[in-house]
Amino acid sequence: MNYRVEYNGEDIDLPTLDAALDNAKHAIASDVGPISGWSVEHDETINDWFVQGVIDGKAVGATAVVTGPEPMMTAPAYPRHAPANTDDQARRRVFTGATPADVLGMAANWLAGRPEVRAVDDLGWHPRADGIELRVYYRS
Repeated sequence: MNYRVEYNGEDIDLPTLDAALDNAKHAIASDVGPISGWSVEHDETINDWFVQGVIDGKAVGATAVVTGPEPMMTAPAYPRHAPANTDDQARRRVFTGATPADVLGMAANWLAGRPEVRAVDDLGWHPRADGIELRVYYRS
């Protein structure tokens, strides 16, 4: 199961999502310079991640695309009474508030009450007309 990073006409295969996202961020920062944040969007239908640098609340530079393994179109071969294993599926939770401190506090409280969350993969900051949106990408 490999992930492909496509950026500025070049691509590279990496074994994990974490490595692919880090590579995409590094490539963008190498082109643009210091980045104050990241916008990371996941399209669950096609299992692609779109990574873009953010400076002062505005997206900058080209978008890197991380292509994941093809999504499964049929049910896995599990017995009907056994639930599918979801341990390696990335998930997203969105928090909105007036300030970064507000949304970080909400995210911290939410995570503290979720012992099933075993890793936070990334945070995405997005300015809104009425404040800040924080997207937490995690695995359970």
